Formats: sequence, structure tokens, C-alpha cells
Amino acid sequence: MNQQDNNNHLEATQINAKCPFIITIMHKLVPFSMIWVSLVLIYGVVCMYTNAVGQDEFYRFIFFLRSPFIVGLNCIALFISVFHTIVWFNLLPKTISSSMFNKQSNTLLVIVGLWAVTLAVSSFLFLFVLK
Repeated sequence: MNQQDNNNHLEATQINAKCPFIITIMHKLVPFSMIWVSLVLIYGVVCMYTNAVGQDEFYRFIFFLRSPFIVGLNCIALFISVFHTIVWFNLLPKTISSSMFNKQSNTLLVIVGLWAVTLAVSSFLFLFVLK
């Protein structure tokens, strides 16, 4: 890899220092949002496991999710997750060192393809859960 390819790779993976303050904050909040979602899911699984004994735990989990504060935290976590997905989908063509992605149309095609796969898998899981 020559020096220019190396500089392009570093430039594509580094966060621009001139980002607005809110974008910088959102980059810093991504790990906390993922930890929050993981803890909520773990709590839900534990409540479902103990639901075989009695239904109190399951209802406790449902009431926990209905709290306005928890709904707000979940909305913030969802917003940050979508932001994180957008950032990574836009960075992927830049980080792959290939002459195929040098054209703007190929880069756009890769990003649209990633979104199509994401929407297809999400739709399948949504329909699977509704059954």
C-alpha cells in the first residue's frame, strides 16, 4: 500500500475534528446507548425466564418499559443507533481499498445495498415476531 492509500484510509476512519458539538456528543454516546439496550434486553430475557414460575416478573418488565423516562431513554438509544448505522454505512466504501469504490456511483450503490439488506432483515424479523 502506498503512502496516498494509507492517508486515504486514515482520513476515512478518523472523525473530522470540525464536526458540530452535537455530532461529537452522539459519537461519544454510542457505547452507552448500546449498553443500555443490552441491559434492557437482558432484563427482558430474565423476566421471560422467570415468567414460567409466575407472571409478576413479566408484568413488572412491561410496566418498566411503559415508564415515560424509559421510553425517552429507548427513543434516544434508537436515534443514536440509527445515527451510528448511517456513519458506518457511509464509512464502509471509503475504508475498503479497492478501485471499484473510487467512483461515486459505486459508493452510493454499496450504501444503498447495505440499507436494503438492513431493511429486508428488519422486515423479516418484524413479520416473524408478529406471527
